[in-house]
Amino acid sequence: MPNEGLPQRKDGFYASIRFVLYIAYRVLFRFRSFEVQNVPHDRTRGVIFAPNHSSFLDPPVIGISTQEPITYLAKEYLFKPPLFGTALRWLGVLPIKSEKDDFKSMRQLIRLLQSGERTVVFAEGTRSKDGELQTVEPGIGFLAIKSHAVVVPVYIKGSFDAFPRHVKWPRCGKPINIYYGQSFVPEAEDSIMKSAEPYGAVANRILEEIRRMKEKYQ
Repeated sequence: MPNEGLPQRKDGFYASIRFVLYIAYRVLFRFRSFEVQNVPHDRTRGVIFAPNHSSFLDPPVIGISTQEPITYLAKEYLFKPPLFGTALRWLGVLPIKSEKDDFKSMRQLIRLLQSGERTVVFAEGTRSKDGELQTVEPGIGFLAIKSHAVVVPVYIKGSFDAFPRHVKWPRCGKPINIYYGQSFVPEAEDSIMKSAEPYGAVANRILEEIRRMKEKYQ
C-alpha cells in the first residue's frame, strides 16, 4: 500500500460524506454540538479526541462537529470488500491490525499524531453496556505522552438512548449532543509527568473531565 501509515483521504469525498452525515444526524437525532471553541486549531501538534463510548452512533459525531478532517481507525478486515475498502481509504480511515499486532498499531498511531493528524480514541475502549461511564484505559495516556499530542476529552450525550447495544435499529428522534471539554497537553502538566503512573494520570484526567461534563449537562 503506498504511503502506508498515512491517510489517503480524498478531501472532496470526505467533505461530501461529512455533509450528508451532518444532515442525517440533525434530522434523525436533532444533533447539536457545544463548546467547540475548546478544540485546538494548531496543526503543528496532533490531537487525540477522547470521548465516552456507548453506541455505534458515536464515531461520526466528532467528524461532523469539527472543521478539520479526522483520521479514523478500523480493523483491517473491513477493508477487504473492494468498494467499501476504497470508500474507507478515501475517508482517510486507517486499517489497524488484529490484537496480536497491537504494538505495531500503537507505533502507527504515534507516527500519525506526530505528523499533526487528528484521531479519535474512545477512552473506555469499548461500548458501555448500560450507558454509564466506564474505566478509562491507560493506553490512551501512553499514546498521548509518546506522541506529544493534545488531548481533548469529549462527552457524547444521548447516543445510548438512541442506539444501545441490545437493540438492532437506531431510535430516531432521540437527541444526541456532543460537548468538548478543556484540552490539555500531558507532557506540559507537572501533576501528570511527576506522577508515579503518568499514563494512568492522563486516563484519570480524561475521565474526570468527561464526568464533569456529564454532571453539568445532564
